[in-house]
Amino acid sequence: MSAGWKLLRREDLGAFLDELAAGSELWVPRRKGTRWDFDRYEKGTDTTFPGSIVEVSAKALFFPRRRPIARFNPKAKWSVEPVELPSAPRIVMGMHPCDVAGVRYMDRVFLGNDHPDRLYEAERNRTTIIGMRCSEMKPTCHCTDRNLSPDETEGMDAVFAEAEGGYLFRALTNKGEKLLGSSLLAATDAQPATREWPKGRHLVPGPDELMDLYDDDFWLEASDICLTCGACTFACPTCTCYLVADEKFGDEGERVTAWDSCQFLSYSRETSGHNPRRTNAARLRNRTLDKFAYSFHKRGMGSCTGCGRCVLICPIRRSFPQLGAKLKERAEEKKARVS
Repeated sequence: MSAGWKLLRREDLGAFLDELAAGSELWVPRRKGTRWDFDRYEKGTDTTFPGSIVEVSAKALFFPRRRPIARFNPKAKWSVEPVELPSAPRIVMGMHPCDVAGVRYMDRVFLGNDHPDRLYEAERNRTTIIGMRCSEMKPTCHCTDRNLSPDETEGMDAVFAEAEGGYLFRALTNKGEKLLGSSLLAATDAQPATREWPKGRHLVPGPDELMDLYDDDFWLEASDICLTCGACTFACPTCTCYLVADEKFGDEGERVTAWDSCQFLSYSRETSGHNPRRTNAARLRNRTLDKFAYSFHKRGMGSCTGCGRCVLICPIRRSFPQLGAKLKERAEEKKARVS
């Protein structure tokens, strides 16, 4: 469904958020120090919404950094019991299109198979997403080169945009419609402003062209200064690698998942001690190809949403899309040689 737009006056934002929080957990962007993150809304607190990227993605709300999956008694055999599934209704408000695209990709990873992740599924089922159209593109944003747009609404239950004197809201699903019945929202003929967004910031070769560069010397050249610290994978809204560990606390034990990174040397090390990705170059290649080639072949969509978080967090300020742009040059050079 797609209803018409409704106007919320700026001075009524706090009251509207209080209404939403009265019946659900409400999570909104919150500035913490020098960056934005998502935080639980508390009634009466002043709230603003950034017009572009929230530096810390909403990934952890659906796929936590550390996630208990079962509990057990360390002194007993076969005592493992799955944790209770979360069910309290939750609203995540202020997710921009690149973040919502990250959730859509995680849906394919965790739900698009014969054995869906029950905990992730529960987090998705209990959540209503009120997305936000961007009012600007930061210099590091490149969603328009990843088949997205700052105006994209796919995956949202409702969407809002900044407008003169307030915000414009529109329901996109039945879940979203239920949240926009407030008397504070008034029907309007107003429409969000439209604009042409920049393109061509970080063009990347197609999946097959990238695979043709698998043995190229580029990976050695590009990996010379990479720290393989893994920061880019933790900041990325689509990286879903994790490890499983048992933790003991006296007479209690928990089985947990914790975020892992393909950039760590230990990630691909086998029990025998052999490591097929022992070098920085091999690990850099794996992640770059996963973003722009493997993901298309496995999931039917790319796993880079153009958010630019990888360059924001990288200690050497280098991103995988930037590497992709250099790979495009290499692919064109290779075509020229062949022709």
